[in-house]
Amino acid sequence: MKSYLHESAFLLISIVLYLGVPSRAFTTSNLPRTASTNTRSGTSLASSSSSSSTNQNASLKIAIIGAGPSGLLLAHRLLSSAALPLSTLDIFESRSDPRLAALADRAYALGLGVRGRNAIRSVDDELWTRVKSNGFECDRFRLHFNDKWNVKLRDDERNRGVEPSVLIYQNDLCGALLEELNRRNDATPTSTAVDIRFDANVTHVDLNASRITIDDRIHDTVYDLVIGCDGANSIVRNALQTYSPPFRATQRKLPGYFKVARVPVMPPKMDPRSVGLLLPRSMKTGVTAFVEPTVGGGGCILFAGRLVGSSDDDDDQKEIDLGTALFRNEPSVDVARVEAIILDQFPLLEGTPGLGEAVQMLLSQRNGIADSVKCNIYHSRSDVTPAAICGDAAHATGGVSGQGCNSALMDAMILADCLEKYLPHEVSENNSSKREMLHQCLKSYSRKQVPEGWALYDLSFGNDGKTLPIFRNLASMLSNAVDSLFQGRWGIGKKPLQTLLASSSTSFSSIRRERQKYFVEDFPSEELFGEMLDDVYK
Repeated sequence: MKSYLHESAFLLISIVLYLGVPSRAFTTSNLPRTASTNTRSGTSLASSSSSSSTNQNASLKIAIIGAGPSGLLLAHRLLSSAALPLSTLDIFESRSDPRLAALADRAYALGLGVRGRNAIRSVDDELWTRVKSNGFECDRFRLHFNDKWNVKLRDDERNRGVEPSVLIYQNDLCGALLEELNRRNDATPTSTAVDIRFDANVTHVDLNASRITIDDRIHDTVYDLVIGCDGANSIVRNALQTYSPPFRATQRKLPGYFKVARVPVMPPKMDPRSVGLLLPRSMKTGVTAFVEPTVGGGGCILFAGRLVGSSDDDDDQKEIDLGTALFRNEPSVDVARVEAIILDQFPLLEGTPGLGEAVQMLLSQRNGIADSVKCNIYHSRSDVTPAAICGDAAHATGGVSGQGCNSALMDAMILADCLEKYLPHEVSENNSSKREMLHQCLKSYSRKQVPEGWALYDLSFGNDGKTLPIFRNLASMLSNAVDSLFQGRWGIGKKPLQTLLASSSTSFSSIRRERQKYFVEDFPSEELFGEMLDDVYK
């Protein structure tokens, strides 16, 4: 039963990919001036300023591992804060500069909803406007049961005062954040030394020596704080497991695979401004298609599913051959035949310009495999270097919730809030005092975000193999059906879970507690969570 539920969750990865904080004024007095140079590790953005502008009280040296959305947003927040005595900010990214790199084969558009939007706006509205201009605003979502019948799960929400989600490739999101860092750096000199290194592979973080190793060479700087925004296979999380027991993390591969094709124009039989989940003509195929409009009038199609059946050439096997054709990666598979199978199962894709090239792209890709991650705490214990993890490094759901990027951006915002709250403008050079204050910041961060990560995990995977009593199970199924059909209109039912995740700022933990009837195990109260987290490092 557990395996079946996990496979079902992954098959429906696409149903929620689309579906999904206090604002403050931006100050430019603490932004770095940068110049672009080439170093052994990649492209570096190094700041410079005159000695007359140096802040003698600035003494905080921070390393961010990972220059994805959360790492770059955190950099914006740290650099824009007049409250933090920041002297050094180093950012290390193993990949190339996204502004120069082509889209990865399996790149699909991320959905930035209200949570991600609020997190970016916590820097200022201008940054959000810059990001939004690189994406596609979309507030329509249709579930297509076949080529004739579909259900509108979201439709023109801006007419009801709800801002639409923005569909954006990660390269474009990170590129916009980087460009704004550059522009603001050029506008205002500062004493903070900022260095962003691409193609810099961090292989080890030593939380005793407060140093990091890049491409097997120990970096010179001794850091006061190390922050891991480095994804599901996080090096910083590994360091917490090594140097900060009883920190614990559970990571597992989710069943099934995914591949992504990009097309120059949206399928002509579909609404060009709507996201669509396409169910196959026969569910025996084990594959669903998720279609997103993208900036510039194009689209991307994510196929998610599992291997079923065999690669038999008999036409009678056509309905169960799609998973095999897409995910077995057999060199002899005929492109025209796979295209025919796709159109047989998803007739709404018929007539899509460039579909043949898209199928070729699918067959040349390696299978995408998603991970889930769950941790008992998000920071280090007090006798080692202060360290914290954000985003997928702390809580990955493999795309099932559609909130991976949004929740990572929220982590960055909350961590910056905690640093601003607990660190005074002038930090003593006394290392023990500085470390104590940093650990207080990180403790507060974990208390806020661990419940959010656990709640998102539950909301993504449900009971994770456990079974509700039969009558509760039937009641929850009926309640979900009513919610999906009426969506709280006319006082009938409530907003579906996907809508709550994507278009409300209600905390994940509050949503999880409100939906307790759907779960076998109780979700801890805020007070109990506090006690549990305090006990981790006792």
